[in-house]
Amino acid sequence: MSELTIYAILELMLSIHISLSNLLVLWVYFRYKHVRTATNTYIFSLALTDFLAGSLGIPLTVMSVLTLKPNSYYECLIVHLILCILCTVSTFHMLAIAFDKYITICCKDQLFETRHHRAIILIASSWIIGTAIAIMPVFNIFGFAETENDFIHHNMECHFTVVVDYGYLVYVIFVGTILAPTVFIIFCYVSIYSRIRKEEQQVRCLLPKTEQERRLQGRRKLIKILLILVVSYGICWYPLYIINTVEYFWPNSSMKDLTLWTVVLSHISCALNPLIYAYGMPGFKKALRNFFNIKSDNNNTYIGNHSQYMNSKRFDPLGSQHSRHTTSLKTSEESHLKARKISAPVTYNRRSTPIHHHQARKATLISIALAVI
Repeated sequence: MSELTIYAILELMLSIHISLSNLLVLWVYFRYKHVRTATNTYIFSLALTDFLAGSLGIPLTVMSVLTLKPNSYYECLIVHLILCILCTVSTFHMLAIAFDKYITICCKDQLFETRHHRAIILIASSWIIGTAIAIMPVFNIFGFAETENDFIHHNMECHFTVVVDYGYLVYVIFVGTILAPTVFIIFCYVSIYSRIRKEEQQVRCLLPKTEQERRLQGRRKLIKILLILVVSYGICWYPLYIINTVEYFWPNSSMKDLTLWTVVLSHISCALNPLIYAYGMPGFKKALRNFFNIKSDNNNTYIGNHSQYMNSKRFDPLGSQHSRHTTSLKTSEESHLKARKISAPVTYNRRSTPIHHHQARKATLISIALAVI
């Protein structure tokens, strides 16, 4: 079996998986109203991008690689740029999700009127900027080498690296859509973790030992999730563009033989996105359990308890009204006992008197922040 045949089989299998998994996310979003939150709007748009990549972009690219068609320069360029556009837009969606969480948790000012307003602006920006960057080769912007002559010299055979200049792949795609977003995503998540840890230390003395241990477990889970986000992104995308960079500066290197496999690896990112961003969200979990008739576990975890509370109609920790809800914390013993059931912080000091209101609010918000990441 030839290398191209193996590549085509892997890509088509991956295409089916990407299409079905993201189609399920889209179906859940349209089917269940309680899932249509501001946060899940990003998930929906990301799933739509990845679905188009799996159902349209990857099959067209595979067909072109196998047949070396179309034999027109601009038709060949457009076929390959479809997947490039979708992958670039997908990357900017991950950036938008990280930025949204950073604003919500680390910035006192919301910067926008509502979270839905912010979501619409960031999602629209992801599509517009990602598309604008990806279609640059069509207009030969920034004086990249004329690739149409190379296309003619290659007997008009449709190859991605013939119709798309390596300089564009290195300086624009790698630096602008891979390196820069990686740095910004890491900055956002490190800032989020630092903010949560700092505010947690301020209320630690007010919490019993069992509550401190529970929060420590939540923080460990948070670290694990953030590491998965960053590491999976790097593993999927960096090998391909490292090879492109090597090929650009050292054309005679032997790394070109690995290009097909790193392309497959980069497309795995579209398959991982539903697992990382969608299926881990409480609303999607509940909807999927209903769809597959899976009963939820009675022994809910710390994060799970928060998730149920967050999904209730009277409390939206990331919504524009979260301050109005959290400031209504009652001081009666009955209210605190109810709060304990959802892992809210204890709000009594050693003398059994209520602590200062803003400390109670801060402790509650820290618990919620650990859950929403």
